[in-house]
Amino acid sequence: MLAKDIMTGGVKTIHSTNSIRTAIELMVNQGVSGLPVVDEDDIVIGMITEGDLLRRVEYGATAKDDKKSIDTALVDLDAYIKGHSWRVGDLMSAEVITVTGDASIASVAKLLFQHKIKRMPVVENGRLVGLISRVDLLRAIVNTRSDTVAAGEEAMERAIKARLSSDLGVDLNAVSVTVHGRCICLDGDVSCDLQKRAIQVLVDNVQGDYGLVNRLSIADRV
Repeated sequence: MLAKDIMTGGVKTIHSTNSIRTAIELMVNQGVSGLPVVDEDDIVIGMITEGDLLRRVEYGATAKDDKKSIDTALVDLDAYIKGHSWRVGDLMSAEVITVTGDASIASVAKLLFQHKIKRMPVVENGRLVGLISRVDLLRAIVNTRSDTVAAGEEAMERAIKARLSSDLGVDLNAVSVTVHGRCICLDGDVSCDLQKRAIQVLVDNVQGDYGLVNRLSIADRV
């Protein structure tokens, strides 16, 4: 599954010259917490979020508390601008993390986690085509079992054995997998409860509407 399959299209945007009030009204009316900022060619040049707007209040309060700061050489001009400007361009985050529509949802999830962001523009040649958020990813997880394998008992058995070996390093001489009557049977010995649980999770993710009998036991340590 790709970013273009789960992104939200027809996203509301805003321009850097628009007012903060306009941004707030758009967010409230659309029920969103962030807006892509685009230029006249729909090229993404920034993002403005509820966090940016709340920081404006914080910056403004700091400036009011320190009345001398505006008259001194030590004034933080960037903080002053962010605390007093009513232009979107002065408050937006200009360093925007984007993905293309062909990006995998795994890579999207990794970027959202690494950069600690809630949403990300989807672009083609720099132009905005959609927005993908954490909620979109969660919805995809709920609605799709992406690891479900092809139908057929033999195919199911081969797939589970392959995944046990490649994903978990399971010794297939110690663990037996058989599929019959649309039921998956696991037999044999595992090294610990954690390995048993990991095998259970792997099978849960591929079994589809097959039943499961888990007779794995933890081997006695010598």
